[in-house]
Amino acid sequence: MNQFAASSRLVNRTHRIVREQALTMREQRRKKRSLWAPLFISSALVSIIVYAAWSLLDVYDLTSTGIPDCSSQLMIFLMWSLPISALLIGVAYARRARNHGDSAR
Repeated sequence: MNQFAASSRLVNRTHRIVREQALTMREQRRKKRSLWAPLFISSALVSIIVYAAWSLLDVYDLTSTGIPDCSSQLMIFLMWSLPISALLIGVAYARRARNHGDSAR
C-alpha cells in the first residue's frame, strides 16, 4: 500500500465537509445578491426625496439683501446625514457582533 494513500472513511468525510461548505457559500452568495435590488430602490428614493427637499429650499435661497442664505440647506443636510450615519453605524455594529458570534462557534 502506498504511504500517501488515505483511508476511504477520511476521503468520504473530507468530500462531505467540502460539499457542505460549498452549499453554505452558495447560500451566502444568493443572500448577498438578493439585497442589491432593495439597496438600489432605496438609494433612488432617498436621492429623489433629497433633491425635492433641496429644490424646495432653493426657492427661499435669497434674503432681502440678495445674499444667499444657506442655513436652512445646512439643516436639511444634517437632518439627512445624521440618521443615515447612525443607521450605518448600527448596521456595522450588528454585522460585527454577528460575525464575532459566528467565529466563537
